[in-house]
Amino acid sequence: MKRLILAAALALVAASAPAAAAAPWRQVTASSGDSIDQVGLVRTGDGVLHVAWHKDGDLLHTAIDRRGKVGATTPIQSGWTGHMDAALTAVPGGIRVVWGAIRTTDPNDPNDDLNTALSTTGGISWQLTRGSIIPGGAQAYGSDASATTLPNGTVLQAWAGTLGTWVHSGLDPATPNFDYQGPLGPYGYGPGLASDAGGRAMMAWFSSSAAHRGVLAQGVNANGSPAGAAMTMPGSRVMEGGGTVSRTPIVARAGNGGFYVAYALGYPTANRVRVWRVGASATRLLARTDANSQVTLAADPKGRIWAVWSDGTFGETHVLAARSNPEATKFGARVDAGAVRGAHSTYSVDASATSSALDILALFGTGNSSGGATYVKRIEPGLTIKARKHDGRVTFTVTDAGDAVRGATVRAAGRSGRTNGKGRVTLTLKRGKARASAQGYAPARLRIR
Repeated sequence: MKRLILAAALALVAASAPAAAAAPWRQVTASSGDSIDQVGLVRTGDGVLHVAWHKDGDLLHTAIDRRGKVGATTPIQSGWTGHMDAALTAVPGGIRVVWGAIRTTDPNDPNDDLNTALSTTGGISWQLTRGSIIPGGAQAYGSDASATTLPNGTVLQAWAGTLGTWVHSGLDPATPNFDYQGPLGPYGYGPGLASDAGGRAMMAWFSSSAAHRGVLAQGVNANGSPAGAAMTMPGSRVMEGGGTVSRTPIVARAGNGGFYVAYALGYPTANRVRVWRVGASATRLLARTDANSQVTLAADPKGRIWAVWSDGTFGETHVLAARSNPEATKFGARVDAGAVRGAHSTYSVDASATSSALDILALFGTGNSSGGATYVKRIEPGLTIKARKHDGRVTFTVTDAGDAVRGATVRAAGRSGRTNGKGRVTLTLKRGKARASAQGYAPARLRIR
């Protein structure tokens, strides 16, 4: 009986071990940016991650190569009166950026609302479209933007202001804007857009309307009009204010696998990180944090979903992430990506997934500055290691989001072995520290007592 109790206790204690990634954080944006800044991201078919960000009157582009190395920064537009957070989206033949801004104080300047530019050179040079791409009167010049590209090449844009939460389709200002928040009552915040290979699109945003409070998601037709009714993320009605910076995290899972939204829920502290498959009756709890958490999502090409969130109180901030299984029904071990030296706050998190890893971009506040800079770090998914002790031997099981990992190496007390097709290996030992490692994963550790 004692042996069974001990085995059960071991399996429970060793169920999961956070793994710290060794790669350093590398600075992407200029220092002393605003704490409300958020970058725009898109990964192109060559594996390069493109980042759009702004500093004073300049809108800038930085490329991060397929190995995670930060490359050169080039101007998209310079010398404007200012820029709101921009969105990047891949389009046939290049990359398109969309952002709200007024170029000059000249009342006759046509670029005074929602602007766009196209790069066919991988971000080296950009061609500005003359004039706004939307009808006037919807306050896009003072709003952060979100964008996605449908399979036919049509670009959808979204933004929010005191007059509504809007979607526009295409680049023709003669095409109408559609207000999604108007029928619900004021106000909407932080819209995010996503689209899938089947041509479906979805918007997610936060609504503070008394009758429709919470994180909402609603389908978007190709012409920008609403498709179906707005749905509320379960558990989000308690929220009094939005927790995102400029975009509500929403992704389309590969293979027309549905849309997923992530948010930190709770009031008065948004400290429960949850993921919602849009339309489901329940959410999945990923973590409870010590303070209000910043959250984002990324979808990889194989159907997996990555969730990223911040944790820690002032001066002890760090960023964590977890990857799902291919069906996005279960998440694996948390990987603690830490923070840059001297970070006192994490103001925003963004992420982009490759087929095997994740690039996290986090806006950290450091030193005495009220603002900060965005840094990037590449991490690999985490392993989970469990142990069961029997007759002086310990059987280890190594998994990735519930799936067995074959060929993982487990080392403990000077002994080692590789896992079989069920993710198991048995070693002769009584106690000690164990470490599981496998190519393409962050390692996991546990102590055998």
